[in-house]
Amino acid sequence: MKKAFIFLALFFLVGQVFSGIAKTKTSTPLKPIGIKVYHFEIQGRTAPVAVWYPAEKPGESVFDYNQQVHGSAYLDAEPKRTGAPYPLIVFSHGMGGCGYQSVFYVENLVRAGYVVAAMDHKDSAMCAMEGKPSITTGQIVLATLKGGGYLSSTVMLLFRDKISNFDFSYRPKDISALIDRVLELNQTDPVLKGLIDTERIGATGHSLGGYTTLAIAGGVYDCVDPSRWSEDVCKQVDDMLARKDELKPGEFKLEFAQSACCLPDLKGKNISYADPRVDAALPLGPAIFFPERAFISVKMPVMIITGSGNFEVPFAPIQKVYNELAGPKYLLELKKVDHMTITDVAYEIGIARIVLPGFRSQYKMKKEIYENFSEKFFDAYLKGDQSALDYIKESHYPLVNLQAKP
Repeated sequence: MKKAFIFLALFFLVGQVFSGIAKTKTSTPLKPIGIKVYHFEIQGRTAPVAVWYPAEKPGESVFDYNQQVHGSAYLDAEPKRTGAPYPLIVFSHGMGGCGYQSVFYVENLVRAGYVVAAMDHKDSAMCAMEGKPSITTGQIVLATLKGGGYLSSTVMLLFRDKISNFDFSYRPKDISALIDRVLELNQTDPVLKGLIDTERIGATGHSLGGYTTLAIAGGVYDCVDPSRWSEDVCKQVDDMLARKDELKPGEFKLEFAQSACCLPDLKGKNISYADPRVDAALPLGPAIFFPERAFISVKMPVMIITGSGNFEVPFAPIQKVYNELAGPKYLLELKKVDHMTITDVAYEIGIARIVLPGFRSQYKMKKEIYENFSEKFFDAYLKGDQSALDYIKESHYPLVNLQAKP
């Protein structure tokens, strides 16, 4: 049973084939939204990019999301010019996931009056915007068995080539390049031309995409001063990385990544991947691969949403990040909410209903929390809607534990 739990946790973590149906709010009629798919050269590779936008009316066909998630966006629908230009929000998926992993979340933001863009990062493996996933269910099972029931060991077995030295710098660079390309479309594309407000841009992302969002927001790797790292810890990190191909189950610990200044690509350096065009950031269950005091200079509004379930990233590092932020800042800890509740897969996969019933319990409320708080956060800080701040500060859901400094 333990291995079944770990297998499903990993299954959700990396975003395996999504057979779920994106749920939508039922209180108001759905506003039509459109989607277009592009291909751009980003950091030396051709990446698929999806752009969602408010539509004038339903299109001819509902987009099938590569038969992974069924949402309600219409392919190449006519854009709604009334209300344009709309703020832009860029979404970054979790490690091994893909740009289509959180359709209900993305589509809700579009209905709220945003253009949203997402891409497949190069670590996309267990779902894909195009083509077949590069990692199969069989590989997951084998890695889980070899990992001895340890989630971190299983992750290493599946992704050792992608997490060597924890160099995830390609992630924020991808998002900055994505913003470049989408803003170019705003000048040249027949559908998107003039649809985007280039002065109002937000970033959001899940898990490793949450790390990406925090990096874009201005998290700094100030690793020049030797006092920023412990030599004892660094020796452990160096040993772990040197033996990554022969680690026994349980030896590989993601917690070492929080000693970021020990890592070879960062030690002795001062690095930031901040993008000054981004005005507000909303990481979801973010992986914290930053040293202490990385966020003391970040002044932009940040809302962090994370769960407190058994299968969620550690909360203590997230609390430290929140404490360092100057504000405006918000930290929502969602009770009994797990790491992959933000993805559509959590509700619909049949086996999850049996082995992990917590993913389904009160799912409608959990989904609405993600939808409503993300919408209100961006409304407040990208649209200047003061009533949205009132919503955030009020108590709406018993599952929400809110810390706030508006």
